[in-house]
Amino acid sequence: MTFSSANPQLQGGAVATRLASPVDPAMRPVMIWLFIVAGLIAGMVMVGGATRLTDSGLSITEWAPISGALPPLSDATWEAAFEKYKTIPEYQTVNYGMSLAEFKVIFWWEWGHRLYGRFLGLAFLLPLIFFSAKGLIDRTLGGRLAILFVLGGLQGVIGWWMVASGLSDRVDVSQYRLATHLGLAVVLFGGVLWTAFDLQHGRRRMADAMPLA
Repeated sequence: MTFSSANPQLQGGAVATRLASPVDPAMRPVMIWLFIVAGLIAGMVMVGGATRLTDSGLSITEWAPISGALPPLSDATWEAAFEKYKTIPEYQTVNYGMSLAEFKVIFWWEWGHRLYGRFLGLAFLLPLIFFSAKGLIDRTLGGRLAILFVLGGLQGVIGWWMVASGLSDRVDVSQYRLATHLGLAVVLFGGVLWTAFDLQHGRRRMADAMPLA
């Protein structure tokens, strides 16, 4: 008769201890950052939904990633923005006779939506640069985060592509472009959340793979 050289209870205790091991402390800030980014993406989807429900998405008829961060700051610039809105079918067919005060309401929704997108991009890029400089982003993780960043930039382009569909021959945006925009948001949310959970449980998987002494 042969006996196992290891006590099963001790083995079970060792496995339990390893399974309970927390995430690598050095990677905890990276994990928390990614969870925050995922939350920001979820918030972005909700703001986008509110913008859609208030019919505000076509109130800004230009795409200016840099200069567009500033809203109209004078009566003249407000009037200029309103005049541009008056040239599109949505105003001429649906909102004809809208006052400047009413225009400002839908403008602020769309402007806030776009500003949120700019903030989200910086909330991803700046910590990524910081953590990379600290040596916390290895090649595999860096590659995944780079793909997510590129997809985030593409999301901005798709957002404008969607808006542009409602500026000439329609009174709203193309439902297919809207679905593409929303679908990519879901992909980004899932990708960031998956990466965060991957970091949270990465040490656990390593522990599972380690042979017991």
